[in-house]
Amino acid sequence: MLFALSAASCVTTRARFDEGTREITARGENTDEVVYRVGPIPAEWRRLTLHEGADMAWEVPASGVVVHTTHACGRSMDSPLPSLVQQLLIGFTDREFVEEETLALDGREARHVLVRAKLDGRPIMLEIVVLKKDGCVFDLSASGEPERLPAVRAAFRALFEGLRVRSTPLARAAEGS
Repeated sequence: MLFALSAASCVTTRARFDEGTREITARGENTDEVVYRVGPIPAEWRRLTLHEGADMAWEVPASGVVVHTTHACGRSMDSPLPSLVQQLLIGFTDREFVEEETLALDGREARHVLVRAKLDGRPIMLEIVVLKKDGCVFDLSASGEPERLPAVRAAFRALFEGLRVRSTPLARAAEGS
């Protein structure tokens, strides 16, 4: 499930996670560094080691749910939030939007959706948050079997509500002007 969403996003070649601050420092294909923080991560979540794809990912034991964060920066990131959500859902069929809302995250509008869909004919549920800030798009998602994802939703909400972008290439360039 994780890699289906990651394939639609930017490939991160290097990312570090600071357990104490919950900051993710990631470098994309263009090697520009992005630093952002997420909300609390439950102790039972197991961090996954990735060679490419998401910036960070966790598996929620005994549920099969995978949570991940990804970023992409550049001029092509200026699409409307609903379009960015649709891009993440490429490859999923029989999509049914259970919840859709625009909410405030880190001083900007973000799009939050809960979607039932199928991937390769198998049912899946996805909870996705997309935020655009300072020339970058940040995608946070939780995905898993439809009957298992609801148990993770409160912890996932705390994770994405804690999203704070600290540094992007565009923000650094503006500071230097």
